[in-house]
Amino acid sequence: MDASRPYTLVVRVDGTPEGYAAAEYACSLCVKLKVSYRLIFLYVVALYRRTALNLINRQTDQLNADIREDAENSMIKCKQFLSRFESLVTYEWISIKDEGSIGPIMVQFIHDGLNTPVDLVVVGRTVSTGIKKIVGGHVSDYIIAHLKCPVMVVKNEYDLSDDEGGH
Repeated sequence: MDASRPYTLVVRVDGTPEGYAAAEYACSLCVKLKVSYRLIFLYVVALYRRTALNLINRQTDQLNADIREDAENSMIKCKQFLSRFESLVTYEWISIKDEGSIGPIMVQFIHDGLNTPVDLVVVGRTVSTGIKKIVGGHVSDYIIAHLKCPVMVVKNEYDLSDDEGGH
């Protein structure tokens, strides 16, 4: 790592317990770091690809509208969750929307969109849902296979009951 730049962490955050666990792990790590850091929470919205067929595109557009709406609601919850760390760490929030699968979108953004070297990527062990689950597998496996920087996969789940008054 170049000492003239901050240690850069990118964390894939989403509304899942695994995503929250990755965020919590990264915040805990940043608190312990003895160097300056740049903590980036990355929320990726993966949309279905449009085709050359208008009939299919109408369905795709409706599905994508649903995905966007769900993502907006999830991002609000994620930001509420992250607010508990504001007194402990400084961070940036970046959300990106693109057609395709989460893994490739995230890798391309880290390679081409950040304009800074990344020292560590933190992801939860989350499986894609729906059709993407059948063909996509684990996002974390894709990230590990396609990034050249270290990747920390957080397998422990954040206990959501802590936010709901616990039962």
